[in-house]
Amino acid sequence: MSKSMASSQLSAAPSSSKARLPPTPQERALAIKKLQEEALSRLPLDSLYIVLWIRADPPVSNDFHWGYYFHTAKLKGHKYHMKNMGHGWIADHGPTNGVFKSNFLCVLIQIASIPPEKKSLVDQIMRSRDGDVNSIPGMSCRVWVLTIAEKLSENGLVRYTSRDALEQECFRVGNQYSAAAAENTQPRPVVRSEVCH
Repeated sequence: MSKSMASSQLSAAPSSSKARLPPTPQERALAIKKLQEEALSRLPLDSLYIVLWIRADPPVSNDFHWGYYFHTAKLKGHKYHMKNMGHGWIADHGPTNGVFKSNFLCVLIQIASIPPEKKSLVDQIMRSRDGDVNSIPGMSCRVWVLTIAEKLSENGLVRYTSRDALEQECFRVGNQYSAAAAENTQPRPVVRSEVCH
């Protein structure tokens, strides 16, 4: 959240005869934490998201780190993404209660609601290329996300018109919200995919 936005939200208390001091850094941090926790609690259970993070400030068009978030409990879920360690890509999957806490988070794009009996299949698919991720042609975090989307689709968990349409939608949505991410506007947006149905 930009300082001016945090200040305006925090100082929007009922007017009184005394002037209110600007919020302290601690007050701003607490307000941001509350907004993030509220956003997390509003996510539908068993919802699956493509997550985009900006890589630069100011943001560069179509330049995002890509990953997945699977919301499995009221205040937590699982993140799935690949990290480039300079000598290749490695998996960085695990539980998290902080999907909204990343400074560079841009947007969550909901691509599916997963039936409870299929939750373990999501985890299997997300990890299915961990051992040979560097053999994926043109490997990048974006290519990995789209490769996994195809596997999710093959298993009936995600339905979309085409891989290219999904990729273009993610670029469009990411570009739409990247400036707000750079300004640290809170909470970050959650958007339902129009390509996935």
